[in-house]
Amino acid sequence: MTLDVPVIETDRLILRAPRLSDHAAFCAYFAEPRSKWNGGPLGPREVEGMITSAAGSWALRGYGLWFVTLKDDETAIGFAGIFHPYDWPEPELGYGIAAEHEGKGIAFEAAMAARKAAKHHLNLNALPSFIAPDNARSQALALRMGAVREPDITLRDKTATVYRHPKTEVL
Repeated sequence: MTLDVPVIETDRLILRAPRLSDHAAFCAYFAEPRSKWNGGPLGPREVEGMITSAAGSWALRGYGLWFVTLKDDETAIGFAGIFHPYDWPEPELGYGIAAEHEGKGIAFEAAMAARKAAKHHLNLNALPSFIAPDNARSQALALRMGAVREPDITLRDKTATVYRHPKTEVL
């Protein structure tokens, strides 16, 4: 089975389909305490589940997370795209970048590309990002992207701060 996942290129990045070969990179990502913002820390078995779940989302829903690489390197450095577990009220624009790539504008570039691609390829627009109340970096990124704060919601018995992204026009 081949996934029909659009490949998105930016100046520095490629956003592509999940691959099992991304396992080592995501084991490193989800071993970090900061991965708590994205459901971690996770062990190797749970990371495999995350990768297959990301691929399954594309197969079953027709949208999902793109895995992010630098243009000159196949190694995944994070993810950006549409996250939509069964108990979420709607699809969300999610993102996460490995710590060693923070502070370089990569998360912004990846998340903006994913947001534009969600509209262009998937007709998903004005998506929310559900962010932990104490995740200041992610909240700052959402604001930098032009998202507007909405009332908090409860997801899986935890408070989530909602940032609604603006409608994206297709160029």
